[in-house]
Amino acid sequence: MGGESSLKNAANWVLGLAIMAGVFLLIAVLLRGIVWASDKALPWLLLAGSRTFDICFFVFVPLCILRKTRPWAGFGFYLASYVFGITLWAFSCIVVVGHWGYVGLIVGLLLAGVGVFPVAFLAVLLHAEWYIVSELTIGLVLTFGTRYLGVRLSERSAPREETAYV
Repeated sequence: MGGESSLKNAANWVLGLAIMAGVFLLIAVLLRGIVWASDKALPWLLLAGSRTFDICFFVFVPLCILRKTRPWAGFGFYLASYVFGITLWAFSCIVVVGHWGYVGLIVGLLLAGVGVFPVAFLAVLLHAEWYIVSELTIGLVLTFGTRYLGVRLSERSAPREETAYV
């Protein structure tokens, strides 16, 4: 009976090691895929971001003038923030891998996925690449600025009720 038990333990160890190796291989493939997809999509995302900025400036800003069209402008700004955010995330992913490799990317992804931007920002700050710092800052301002503006414009202001003082 002792031989069966040790054989069973050895089989469990081998199975556990195989599962761990499979998980690590899957993580490596996914990380490589994220970087590959970001690299391939970034030129298209930059073009989309440029066109989105043009639409925001030439269409949504004039829509802000009239009270009735402000919610539509707000909706447009809100959608535009996602284009800017995806572009910023892909650019940050490429910057992190370029400066700190996959270890930096793993750290950024472990920070709920959005940590890729702070890790990229820290990497270029420590390498004193000020042009990339400015690009990341502009991307952050565009992302959250248009999102905030979209939410504010989409809010319907309720008519003010006059309070009677008795």
